Amino acid sequence: MPITNFSELKSAVASWLARDDLSSNIPDFIALFEAAANRRLRVRQMENTAALTPAAGAATLPGDYLAWRRVTWAGTSRRELEYVHPSYLQAAFPDASSGTPRLFTIEGPALKIRPTDGTELELGYFQKVPSLSDAAPSNWLLAAHPDLYLFGALTEAQGFSVDPEKMAMWGSRRNDIFDEIEKLDARTRGPAAIRVMGSVA
Repeated sequence: MPITNFSELKSAVASWLARDDLSSNIPDFIALFEAAANRRLRVRQMENTAALTPAAGAATLPGDYLAWRRVTWAGTSRRELEYVHPSYLQAAFPDASSGTPRLFTIEGPALKIRPTDGTELELGYFQKVPSLSDAAPSNWLLAAHPDLYLFGALTEAQGFSVDPEKMAMWGSRRNDIFDEIEKLDARTRGPAAIRVMGSVA
């Protein structure tokens, strides 16, 4: 049976469970797996870029934000900003003085910069895996790794059924696939050698 969309995934999970009484719970099992995937995965397919316009030194993070990759000040002579802890940012700039930003932090739902400035920022970040539904039947993770979705949903189903043996079995298979995806991501990003930038003689 192919697993290419939300409907086919639900059918596959139902077939593997072989329990008619859990059919209405299958969307919940899939959603719980997606929450686990968002906590675990940080791969290039999750990378996105957003333009943020700060006001009074702060900008709201995207709704699908998981973790930052870079923050670039997009003014004249673009500049990569350096991350610091929120307490350091507050201590170093207690009066929120204005100027060309050098530092940023993440605090609650906001990205904060100092010195403050209203120039656009370019945020490179990891975004959440788009949730599956009848209205959004597929995403990149299901297209590339349907087995992860299947075994992830089965793990959650066995937790609901209070079957620790089967939960451990499917959870182990799910975790193996997580590991395989992370190793694949490392290989497909390019050579592992570190390149040091410097002047060319």
